Amino acid sequence: MEKINLITIAIPFFFLLIGLELGFSWYKKRGLYRLNDSINDLSAGVSNQIFVILFKAITFAAYIWVYENWRIVDLPSWPSDRVSWMPTADFLGVSSQAWSWIVVLAVWVSCFVLYDFAYYWNHRLSHEVNFLWAGHVVHHQSEEYNLTVALRQASFHMLFSWVFYVPLALLGFSPIVLLLNGELNLIYQFWIHTKAVDKLPSWFEAVFNTPSHHRVHHGINPKYIDKNHGGTLIVFDKWFGTFQKEEEIPVYGTVKPLRSFNPIWANLHYWWEMLEISWKSPRWADKIRIFFAMPGWRPAELGGQFPIPEVNSATFKKYDVSLPGGLTAYSLVWFAATVIGTFAMLVKIASIPTNVQYTIFFLGLVSLLTIGGVLDLKRWTLFAEPLRLAALVATAFIFGFDSVGMAVVIGSCGFSLVWFLYYRQYFSYWKDIDPAKEIRSRTA
Repeated sequence: MEKINLITIAIPFFFLLIGLELGFSWYKKRGLYRLNDSINDLSAGVSNQIFVILFKAITFAAYIWVYENWRIVDLPSWPSDRVSWMPTADFLGVSSQAWSWIVVLAVWVSCFVLYDFAYYWNHRLSHEVNFLWAGHVVHHQSEEYNLTVALRQASFHMLFSWVFYVPLALLGFSPIVLLLNGELNLIYQFWIHTKAVDKLPSWFEAVFNTPSHHRVHHGINPKYIDKNHGGTLIVFDKWFGTFQKEEEIPVYGTVKPLRSFNPIWANLHYWWEMLEISWKSPRWADKIRIFFAMPGWRPAELGGQFPIPEVNSATFKKYDVSLPGGLTAYSLVWFAATVIGTFAMLVKIASIPTNVQYTIFFLGLVSLLTIGGVLDLKRWTLFAEPLRLAALVATAFIFGFDSVGMAVVIGSCGFSLVWFLYYRQYFSYWKDIDPAKEIRSRTA
């Protein structure tokens, strides 16, 4: 089961489609991408894949335990599986082999639909309950809407979301059927994160989740808030009253903007905000309620429910930080190196020793942290980035790189340090201003 990972297999195709959408955006002059925002989206995706490896054994163990001890019926996963209630001879003029295929197809289709039903409630409650929203909010923080947003996944949400799928174990769906259907569900949702596709045929829009439906879900226009929660299907939203068709152009992001390109802070900031409100709340009931209330809730003493303002796509101001070209290139080079290193680890995960895995995990997360700091022009990056480069050299030494390998690592990190520090003056500025303009005005 561990050897089958459709997400890892799909990653190269994700990047191919991102490249095609980039080409479409350039050719049509649509401006669908901003480099800093897309790096942040993909950084969150890398962080997610790291934590998937770390948490999968914990979260999936519960499903396996329920399946092995409490399942109501045995359901086959493959045509070769034989269960007691399946025909062993010709039945109703159909051979036993044909019945095996019919039953297995029914099992997989049923799991596909029931998984999406469970996903609907997981997703809906993740927009309605604060501690679940804290895990999911990462996916909504981008103020753009393109295919890189699809890869912007939260790192900690899986610690809570597994509960919604345990009933499928009770029904007898094997772990491999559940796992592969979950990956198919996630892969399907990749392509709907685009503005390049308008409306699809009405019969498809009536049944399936589409780019139009999902653009509504990511919109922060008041009429779009908490709508269209389906994964592959839109029918559950229509049944349970959470469907909204796309009308005015959506404005994307979160009602309370993150205003950062740091994927680590993106995963932690809402938890910090809840803890801060809990600490300041005068009543013990409110200190606990903050974690289970709807997003944006605050006690009356702290301002009450956070408002949902009217927004307009023509006037909405997106968070942005202006970097010199050399610093942008520095961020892009190290981000690419981090992605390549992490993807190589995911492909070869079974053959990599655990201590090496954890080292790569740690260095990858630190790299994403400092890249985010560079994109935000945070002053602490002046200290963190040299330490990260030193850690890379120390790791190469500890793992016993040969002389050529050590020379490459030391040379690369040394050159990077000089490259980075050349732009040190830009990190005196914290806000979304143009530091180059400010520096020029001071030295004129």
